[in-house]
Amino acid sequence: MKSRVSSGRPVSAASRFGEIFAWGVLIVPAFFVLQGKESFRLPKLMLAEWLGLASVLCLAFLLRGGLKDAWRLPAVRALAPLLIVATLGLWTSDHPLQVKDALIDLWIGAACLIGWSAGLDRRQQERLLGVLPWPAAALALAGILQFHGIWRPLQVAGTPWDPRLGITSFAGNPGDLGACLVLPCLAALWLLPDLKPGPKRWALAAALVVCLYCLALTQTLASLAAVAVGGALLLWMRLPRRVALIGLGAAAGLALVLVLAVAPLRVRIGDKLAQLAAGDLNQVLTGRLDGWRAAVWMLEQHPVTGVGHGAYLPEYVPAKLALLKQDVEFLPNQTQPVFANAHNEFLEAGADWGVPGLLALAWGLWVVVGSARRASERRRSLAIPGLAALTILSLAYFPFRVALLAFPAILFLAWVLRPELDEPELDEPKLRETPAARRSPLVWIAVPLLALALFVQTGRMRDRLLASRILRQVELLSMAAVAQGQMPAGLVPGNLALLRQAEARDRTEVGIPVARGTQYLLLRNGHEAAAAYRAALKLEPRPEIHLNLGRALLLSGDRAAAREEFRLALKLDPRLTPMIPADLR
Repeated sequence: MKSRVSSGRPVSAASRFGEIFAWGVLIVPAFFVLQGKESFRLPKLMLAEWLGLASVLCLAFLLRGGLKDAWRLPAVRALAPLLIVATLGLWTSDHPLQVKDALIDLWIGAACLIGWSAGLDRRQQERLLGVLPWPAAALALAGILQFHGIWRPLQVAGTPWDPRLGITSFAGNPGDLGACLVLPCLAALWLLPDLKPGPKRWALAAALVVCLYCLALTQTLASLAAVAVGGALLLWMRLPRRVALIGLGAAAGLALVLVLAVAPLRVRIGDKLAQLAAGDLNQVLTGRLDGWRAAVWMLEQHPVTGVGHGAYLPEYVPAKLALLKQDVEFLPNQTQPVFANAHNEFLEAGADWGVPGLLALAWGLWVVVGSARRASERRRSLAIPGLAALTILSLAYFPFRVALLAFPAILFLAWVLRPELDEPELDEPKLRETPAARRSPLVWIAVPLLALALFVQTGRMRDRLLASRILRQVELLSMAAVAQGQMPAGLVPGNLALLRQAEARDRTEVGIPVARGTQYLLLRNGHEAAAAYRAALKLEPRPEIHLNLGRALLLSGDRAAAREEFRLALKLDPRLTPMIPADLR
């Protein structure tokens, strides 16, 4: 498992291609948008995972040593307990489909972390860290142009322009965009002192300014806090004390200028301060207490096994209903009546994996922090600020569940966990002359497994993206027909056939049974519509699905059952009141 990194040794083709595919992971998915039900996160995730597996497959040919050498790798020690606990949840969860799909993502991320930590040498890793500011700056520039009305190619036609939510760039929403700029900003700050005065330094400084300005425009306070804390630590650790103090003063001045210059950010901060003064913590946190309480409830109900990796979403509604019975107050007029994530990685880990998972996570964090503390002074000046920034993001967001954020973070953690032996100033023994340097027999296991995983991911990516496009096509056709007030002959049967194709390719997409239920409602077939909506509720309970199930039951003549579904929908989302007949509320 040892890598060949001595300074005079030529880099092998496997190492070169492993690095090239890693470059692809950091650059290509950022701009990959595909028309479908999910146009941003899903395409980026599928492509990033494919490129990540291709990178690790190339690096697997460099495996050296045996199992003992593998266990000595900090990345393996950090991840092994966590992977075991998460995988065991497949046999204990009530949501095997969601858990299986989420476990695939987890194992691919783990393979990238281990492969990039062991297979890429320090200089390759730092070249890749140096790439981060450039795609981030391009994303930020697109967001800035959107905000100022110069370029809005991704705005949905006919929708009003929202100064904040409209800043999507190619990320899909301002939250993802803001969070994905955090590590690139820190990487740029870390690299700037090493560059000689000239065009390269000015270009990197310009990229940093563009990223910071866009970050301010997104008004994502958690990301701003992460950059502020991480940047302050980095300047303090990276620069001489006097220069660091000057830098911190300049950074504080820049932050003040951004707040004063960006009126929406100024207003948002003012609103948050007013809410804090009023003692309304949930408003300050934009409703995050709702997601956090649900995660704690899940952990209390399943302390040993958790609900299963990736099963937070289908368990959220039962958690919310139980908490409502306990008179827990949820944020009124919440824009997200159902949370897909807890907006806190640590609480969601507890909900997914139970107490054993939290212990495994604590062990992994201990290994990561230990590696950061043992790093050289130069490396430590980015490792500790980067970990601090990721911690802040993890407390208020879900950076490891969105590809645009997760894979740069995985690369950063791989760099932190790289054994210190590979520091350029140290002389590494010539591994090829030792028995441990001979090609490991593990190569004949790892390479076929990774090749098979890449093949499976190719099919998985094709199927999920095609299902998303089919679903979007069905929805557009149905909306157009409803808007015109007429249903072309054969439209609904054709849509149902398309939905059967989509379901065969992606059984975890809740939109497919929902769309099927809608088609049967258009046919006035209440019984089949109800069956479709019940199937959707098994995948992902949502208030609007309960609403539509009530409509289907009403159509089939079961008023009592319909009333119960309507009341359940209203309990979860009171804003649905106008859509429900007064006598059935």
